[in-house]
Amino acid sequence: MQRLFRIATSVLVALLLSGCERSAEALLDDYVTRVGRVLDAEPPAQQAMALPVYPRPRELLQSPQDIRLDLLDAWALRGCEVFVLIGERNSILGKLADPVIRLDYERRLLELLPACLNSDIELGDELRTELDNALAQKRATFHQHLWNATLANPDYSGYWTDGSTAIKPNDDIDAAGYATSQQALADLVANPMQSTQDDWLNVLQQTTQYPMGGHSLQSMRLAIQTLQQAEAMLNEAAADKRLCPMGPAMKEFGYARNVMANVFVGEVQPWLGEVDRRFLAGFNTLQALTDALGELSVGLTDYQQALDILHDDFRTVIRAQVQAWQSLIEACGGEVRR
Repeated sequence: MQRLFRIATSVLVALLLSGCERSAEALLDDYVTRVGRVLDAEPPAQQAMALPVYPRPRELLQSPQDIRLDLLDAWALRGCEVFVLIGERNSILGKLADPVIRLDYERRLLELLPACLNSDIELGDELRTELDNALAQKRATFHQHLWNATLANPDYSGYWTDGSTAIKPNDDIDAAGYATSQQALADLVANPMQSTQDDWLNVLQQTTQYPMGGHSLQSMRLAIQTLQQAEAMLNEAAADKRLCPMGPAMKEFGYARNVMANVFVGEVQPWLGEVDRRFLAGFNTLQALTDALGELSVGLTDYQQALDILHDDFRTVIRAQVQAWQSLIEACGGEVRR
């Protein structure tokens, strides 16, 4: 009976352990610890690192001129669909509409008002001129509403500012799905007149569900800090030929190769590749949005440049890690399979 109880307990513990997701910190700490152990070295202290800071949405917010018709002018349009739209805008809810709803109003107005002006509705010359001028002004400021609904929208900025933890290795996040939603956001900005309010709400809801950008930034910082620790130990051991001081390789040389193959190549590199992919899904979209919105993007230039530098540092430290392992192996006459 006791033996059956011990077996059942062991199975239960194994199931519980298998259900626990390993954190990125645990993965990289284990890697650095193993490198230090096989090289008989103490990891140097991690270097502090600040992440790029997304501008506050209220600092980015645009204030396009609001153009409204008085009641008599609006009544003259009662034979057009745009009449109902003007009523929506002048309502209490319309005046308090968030940027996405306001964007949809502006989009529909740009569709419906020209149709009304081109119809056989009777309009006085003065009113027609006023409406033509309003339409031209609405077209000129539409990109500001597009900006407010996206890059100046807290729902979007949270994609980069939320997510205080690194990406877990082998997590069950639908990263491909969230990458697709980022591409969908870029597509909406590229073709806003073909979109609907539901299109925008659905994409932004996906964006707020999982701040993949913020998690990827935390992951890159963690990777840079820990890989630099391992790199310093590897380079020092390669320089003093610590694993082959008398010429022939010591048994620790084999242990080191196992750490490289099983931990760095087998576990750390796949995680690094996933971090890179998840970061680029958001970064490429950010570039597409700022390219599409042109001169309004000045406030985000510094942030984009800082992200680009961080990503370059991330890739550079990965290449340096590979080179450090190669130098360590070659210092003792070994070869690294490419």
